Amino acid sequence: MSEFREQVYRHATYGAVKSWRERRGRYRLEGSRCTGCGAAFFPRRVACRECHGRELEPYECSRTGTLVVAWPQVVLARLLGYADLPKRFVGVVRLDDGIHVETELLEVTRETAKPGLRVEMVVRKLRRESNGNETYGYKFVPSVAVGEAETEGPEPDASSEEAT
Repeated sequence: MSEFREQVYRHATYGAVKSWRERRGRYRLEGSRCTGCGAAFFPRRVACRECHGRELEPYECSRTGTLVVAWPQVVLARLLGYADLPKRFVGVVRLDDGIHVETELLEVTRETAKPGLRVEMVVRKLRRESNGNETYGYKFVPSVAVGEAETEGPEPDASSEEAT
């Protein structure tokens, strides 16, 4: 018998090399587009599923879209100390360029996570790897309505401007 323990393989965690290779997709929603037929894909592909061509170029997907479907993430057993956290929602978003993305939804509840909700991409922490590195990636939040984005307050009175 050897005095060294058997090596433990990390099947469930991402390595630094894989994280580095996937960084464009996680941070910028970069997929690929076929130069032959123009079909766009996310995540990246090496061959077009429409025309089977192999000439694909990098394509930055739209960062806004519409929620198609959402559901609360099923957690069978909550970890000690995390039982009172709100449920996380996962959904499918149809981006404005037609690509569908499965993603985590932030700042939504069961009442607000309805089909047709306009959402936009943000970058947030996804996980902490077993080596201590934090991995960031895309998630989606509800878009701010145009009327809510403006500062609230009384509108200037036209008569007071004429008096000055």
